[in-house]
Amino acid sequence: MVMVMLVKNLKVANIITTFGKATYIYIIMAALLVVPNIYIQYYKWRYLIRLVKPEADNAEALKSLLAGFAFGFITPGRVGEFGRAFFIKDCPWMKVIGVSFIDKFFSLAIVIFMGSIGILSLLGKQLHFFILLPLLIFTIITLLLLRYVLIHPELIRTLLYKINVILPIRDKIKQLISVFDNFNRKNAYRLIIYSVIFYLIYFIQFSLLVIAFEHIHLFRAFQAISSTLLVKSLLPISLGDLGIRESAAIFFLAKVGAQQATAFNASIMTFILNILIPSMIGFFIVLKNKLVNFYDQH
Repeated sequence: MVMVMLVKNLKVANIITTFGKATYIYIIMAALLVVPNIYIQYYKWRYLIRLVKPEADNAEALKSLLAGFAFGFITPGRVGEFGRAFFIKDCPWMKVIGVSFIDKFFSLAIVIFMGSIGILSLLGKQLHFFILLPLLIFTIITLLLLRYVLIHPELIRTLLYKINVILPIRDKIKQLISVFDNFNRKNAYRLIIYSVIFYLIYFIQFSLLVIAFEHIHLFRAFQAISSTLLVKSLLPISLGDLGIRESAAIFFLAKVGAQQATAFNASIMTFILNILIPSMIGFFIVLKNKLVNFYDQH
């Protein structure tokens, strides 16, 4: 619904005209970054899976990741990505969901950290000093707390175990929380590095797509794109984040002088490259897995 309204307001002709004037070398460069983009996600996921299933092979980790793309595509906020658990054999699915939660948490933390810097630097001048100052202090405190929690995973473990005591399905939840038993500070630092690399690849990719349609200063691009990713991540209310990402991109990129059609085209291309195409591959894997199970049962 949001997408329909956006396209209607922008007009299809403007979108097509802007796309026709694009510098396609930048689009090709962005498309090539899909490979390292997916690879770092696979590498991080394999690392996490081997915390709960040391013998997990490369193919199993990759198949699970791509299947998660497919499930995530058809669910708001891509929560369906937790469906990766069903493609890891001989391992309790609650443990796999546990490491999926860790994966999501660290990725979101980096988005919040970078997005907070971007959105404050972008909109700060428009806010009154007495509004900006407490907002800045609150943001700094929040980011420092977030950083502290990230490098002290034992705090999350302790908190979750205390909460679990009052829950009705303690055994299942305890199995999920148990993934933190062997998740130490070394693991946390490695995961932070993987998450930062993924974020940088995604940011460069998005920036290339913006530049393909309209020249924009790199720092201004950081302000707008990091803000867009933050809003998109904090409003997980649409399938594949469609509409939310595009609306946020139009709003924030307009703040740095980009045209609406530029923001829309860059955003929709980011969706196609990073979500739609991997999801299509994931759907094929899910379908193939169902067919194999069907023939095994008959």
